[in-house]
Amino acid sequence: MPEYAVGRLCTGIGAGLLFLFMVVPAHAALPVQGAEATAAYWVRADGNVPLLSVEEAQEHRQASIDAGLLYDLANAPHRRNGRDLRAVIRQAAQGLDRGLPELYAGRDPLTQETWDRVLENRAIGGIGARVTAHPAVTIRRADVRLLPTDEGWYEEPDDEDYDELQGTVLDPGEAVLILHEAQDGRFAFVETRDYHGWVDARALADTDWKTWRGFAAPEEFFTVTAAFLRMDDEGLHYQLGAKIPGRRAEDGSFRLLLPRRDAGGHLAVREMQVPDDGCLTEGRLPLTRNNLVRLAFTPLYTEYGWGGANEGMDCSSYVQNIYRAMGLDLPRDADMQERACSLLPLAGKTAAERYALLADVPPGALLFRPGHVMLYLGRDAGGRPLVIHDISSYYEDGEKQYIRQVVVSTLEFQNARGTAAIDTLDAIGFIAPAP
Repeated sequence: MPEYAVGRLCTGIGAGLLFLFMVVPAHAALPVQGAEATAAYWVRADGNVPLLSVEEAQEHRQASIDAGLLYDLANAPHRRNGRDLRAVIRQAAQGLDRGLPELYAGRDPLTQETWDRVLENRAIGGIGARVTAHPAVTIRRADVRLLPTDEGWYEEPDDEDYDELQGTVLDPGEAVLILHEAQDGRFAFVETRDYHGWVDARALADTDWKTWRGFAAPEEFFTVTAAFLRMDDEGLHYQLGAKIPGRRAEDGSFRLLLPRRDAGGHLAVREMQVPDDGCLTEGRLPLTRNNLVRLAFTPLYTEYGWGGANEGMDCSSYVQNIYRAMGLDLPRDADMQERACSLLPLAGKTAAERYALLADVPPGALLFRPGHVMLYLGRDAGGRPLVIHDISSYYEDGEKQYIRQVVVSTLEFQNARGTAAIDTLDAIGFIAPAP
């Protein structure tokens, strides 16, 4: 009889919380279960000391902005150079526009005709010498695509989970800058806080700059501290760390400012009063060890979602969401998160040397391997270094295992070559000052 793991997902608001229990089969190598797979195991009496001040977090964010890893939307220029925009649109394709890729559109190989049509839809030739950015706000959870199409392109004909065109997702109420429109009018090319890409124009509502800034940089807001927060009556779905403008009322309830789109395509803001029932916190949480641990375990066993597909998170958005809930902004993708950290390189070191280095690594440090990032928890009572991460797959006895969930694990799970994860690490990344 298989083992089962139980996680909790907060998905409702308004009439009270709705808790769903997810039953997930566990493989032999993953996940670690028992006390070590609970937040309570890792919290400490001294774990409420801030790891970074607000000023240090702001300095960290500014360094990422200066390096081009994040975008300062609230202070971004309204006028753009057309040549630069054309380059950004090409870069956003992440190489899929350099030649017909060997991918599948559904069960059939991607054709030259389809590929040409999608590239032409970018309408790059119509971009003038100067471009004016327009303010807009998302009215629902929205995909950010590498190219202007909602058709999925996959490496395998029977794949439905790993769409090569899926970049990331935006929460409802996220401020974006519209820089360009697709030829068919269905998609808008946008700049977000951490990405460039194509968004379904029907998921956006245009607005004036003053209203837009109330979403881009609200003075008062709430943070989603549940794995997900779904308001079904409003058709809204937020993920961990999302920011919702609003204020606390005198009766203790929360008054949220929620985005809608009117018949003319303009933003219509609705105020909604909800009880304080545990899914939201005022402002950002302090960046402490204990908050980090609690947030990291909140989505335990929830489904993996490549680029935010399937209403899920992938490895880098999982890490990003944990830290943004505490006011620390990280880039979206794992390779850029690595660039945003102070690094301890591990190239050339043996497994024994790597494990010895981990003895001094604080919880919350990021462990990077090619294409994957993990959050370090520390050593358990038996001395094992453990991590928590949103993992798609691993190998067991030479066979690929799709686990597709947030789990606690050791660093002994293997890649296709049979190499343990500890030996595939590129670097340890520090958010707070390294020890």
